[in-house]
Amino acid sequence: MKKGLTFLIVVIAGIFVLGCQSANKNQEKPEKAVVVEKTVHISGMHCDMCEASIEKGINELEGIEHVQASWNDSTAIVKYDESVTTMDDIQKAIEKRGYSVKSEQNN
Repeated sequence: MKKGLTFLIVVIAGIFVLGCQSANKNQEKPEKAVVVEKTVHISGMHCDMCEASIEKGINELEGIEHVQASWNDSTAIVKYDESVTTMDDIQKAIEKRGYSVKSEQNN
């Protein structure tokens, strides 16, 4: 009976130790945030609704901290985490709304 109880304790302890080790392996180090701000030049904006549409489309992306579109100067200023999203993703979000990106310029 002692051997059976000892064996059971060893098995339970082994499962606990293995479970803890596998949980530690699954924890990835989070990437360090790389927040940048860029000005995007956009064709096709002509009203406040255009601004709102572009802002909504860009804000749907992960990693966006702030976006402000302006139809007056045909730009959107986008502050985002480069480790989460890319300028290409932002451009696609704008184009999905029916606008086109003229060029990109760093601030």
